[in-house]
Amino acid sequence: MSLVGLIGGVSPEATKIYYELLNGHARERHGGQHSARCAFFMLDYGVMIGHYHDENWDAFKAEVVKGANALKAAGAEAIAITSGTTHVAAEAVAEATGLPVIHMLDSLSDAMMAKGVARPLLLGTPWVMSGDFFAPALAQRFPGSPIIPGKDDRDMVGRIIFDELVEGVVTPASREAMSDMIARYGDQGADGVILGCTELCMITSQEDCDMPVFSTTHIHAEAVDAWMNAGA
Repeated sequence: MSLVGLIGGVSPEATKIYYELLNGHARERHGGQHSARCAFFMLDYGVMIGHYHDENWDAFKAEVVKGANALKAAGAEAIAITSGTTHVAAEAVAEATGLPVIHMLDSLSDAMMAKGVARPLLLGTPWVMSGDFFAPALAQRFPGSPIIPGKDDRDMVGRIIFDELVEGVVTPASREAMSDMIARYGDQGADGVILGCTELCMITSQEDCDMPVFSTTHIHAEAVDAWMNAGA
């Protein structure tokens, strides 16, 4: 297995899921006592969320690049970023390290095109849903037209992420609110759901929806596993 460096910590809850998924893939691929060959650099969530709310993207990216350089020094042969929002620094990481970045949006686009989805509902942090990075970057890879939720729905999803999921809290009321919202957009023509925040798989899964659900956490972890084992 090749050594992949993963930038985590935004948030730690999502990073834990990546760790479990990657080791699960390793056991399935290589046998019950094997584990994934990876190194983690944990960003300080308290620092990063401050930059997020201040919209200080230069400082945000600088922290991510610092982590990527540390992973390169530790021997990483590729970098993966375990957060949708934090992919805003993907190009800066590739430029600073010279290493390949296993980009979440590449594997997400492939998964949606394989399912024939054209109008997926895009869910994530408010910045992922309405900012000037995620949707344009996805449009470079995916020919469909993602649906962006209205402001009230973006605010609700943001509250659930920042007040609950990053704290490891999943409530039945929020799960129901998410399911009801997704169903409403399905009635309006959405034919899939993008969980563009890597914590959202904690509260929404395929069992909750009648349309295809694309968990970036699970799709990206599979892509990282595939890269890790490409030379095996």
